[in-house]
Amino acid sequence: MISPSSAHPGVTVVTAVRNGRATLEDTIRSVFAQTYSDVDHLVVDAASTDGTQEMLAGFGARVRWVSEPDRGPYDGMNKGIGMVEDPLRYIVILNADDMLYAPDTVESMMKGSAGEDFLYGRLDRLDEELNYRDVIGREVQGRMLLYGMRCHHQTVFCRRAVFDRIGRFDLQYRIAADYDWVLRAFHDSGVSRRFVPVTVATMRRGGLSDVRYLDSVRERRRIVRRRFPFVDLVRYTLWTGFGDYGRFWLQQALRRLGLLNAVRRGAKAVRR
Repeated sequence: MISPSSAHPGVTVVTAVRNGRATLEDTIRSVFAQTYSDVDHLVVDAASTDGTQEMLAGFGARVRWVSEPDRGPYDGMNKGIGMVEDPLRYIVILNADDMLYAPDTVESMMKGSAGEDFLYGRLDRLDEELNYRDVIGREVQGRMLLYGMRCHHQTVFCRRAVFDRIGRFDLQYRIAADYDWVLRAFHDSGVSRRFVPVTVATMRRGGLSDVRYLDSVRERRRIVRRRFPFVDLVRYTLWTGFGDYGRFWLQQALRRLGLLNAVRRGAKAVRR
C-alpha cells in the first residue's frame, strides 16, 4: 500500500476537453453538487474554439482551468494529473460528456473504502439516442481485464502517488491508453485496490471509444501483447472475434432494425 489511510482525503476531478461546451457544464455542475467537503475540479482545455473558455471563465474561482494546445485527451489528462501536488489526494478522471452519478457519489466512495490507493465502482451508461441506460461494474478478478475494459476510468479514485509509481497515460495509445494504465495498476502488487459497489459516473454513449470501437479493439490487442504472456494473447485473439467484432456488428444491425433496446432489455432480464 503506497500511503496510509486518511480520515478525510481530498478528491480532485480532472477533465480534459476540446470544444465540449455543449456537455461540459453538466459535468461541472455534477461536481459542484457533491456533498463531500473536499472536492475540487480541474479542467484542462485544449484551446477550444466553441466558447468553452468563456463558459469556464463564467464559473470564476470555483473551477480551476488552463487552456493550451495538446496532443489529445490523454495528454490533457496527464497535464491535469501533474497539477495535483498532494500525493495522498485522490484523482478522478471525468470526461467532458460524463457526470458524477449523484450528489453523494464521492461521499459514498470514501465511506466504502479503507484508504486503499485505487478505488473503483460502477458505471451508468446512457444512450440518449435510444433513451436507454444500464449500469455495469463489479469486482475485477482473475483474467477479466484480458478480455476488455472491466474497470472504467470514470469510476476510479486513484491516489496521486500511484501515478508516480506506475506512470501516467501512455500517449502512444490514442484510444485505449486508459486500458493500458488500468492494467498497470492491477498488475502492480504494491498498489492496494478495492471495489466499492457505488455507481460513480454517468457516461454518455457515443464518445471516442464508441465511434472508433474497432480501432480501440486493435489498440487493445497491442496492449495485451505488451502486458500479458503469449498464451493470453492467443486467448484474447480467439475471444475477440466474437466478443468484440461479432458483438459490434450485431449491435449495428440491431440498431438499424430498431431492435437494440429490446435485446438489451432481454439480456438484462436474463442476467438478473
